[in-house]
Amino acid sequence: MTVVSVVLGRAFHYVDGIIPFSFGGTDFPVDDIAAACLLVYYGVTTLLDAASDDGEKINEEQEEAELAVSKFSGNGAGVMSAAGTIASTFVLVFVAEWGDKSFFSTIALAAASSPLGVIAGSLAGHALAALIAVLGGSLLGTFLSEKIIAYIGGSLFLAFAAITVVEITT
Repeated sequence: MTVVSVVLGRAFHYVDGIIPFSFGGTDFPVDDIAAACLLVYYGVTTLLDAASDDGEKINEEQEEAELAVSKFSGNGAGVMSAAGTIASTFVLVFVAEWGDKSFFSTIALAAASSPLGVIAGSLAGHALAALIAVLGGSLLGTFLSEKIIAYIGGSLFLAFAAITVVEITT
């Protein structure tokens, strides 16, 4: 998913070079502006979601995740079971991540930044998030609420948007 979204982002970046947008003799980096707008949108919507007291949405997402996991869980013994667990986990995570904020954010970042840096950062971020989820999801949940995590995520989206805007203007 990371490589696919980076390829899409870079394709969008190259379209900007093929079809330049200029206004009053000044070229505008449409890809960078679109990336900043997308990051601002995700930052604001994530912060608004965190500020809303919609426990029903969180419970619904958790029920969907539990249902998906129950469909893929096996009885847990042997090499074939391990391979099945790996394959089903891959499919579950890939489908869950496809089209979400991280997917589109990776596209936006790849359109505005170094593709290798975006791939490395994205893979490291996904790996760390998966490690935390696997090793300490329930333990971490006792210390940090989803609301706090959403506030942190929304703030990071806005910080990345600000960095992109600074890079456009300098």
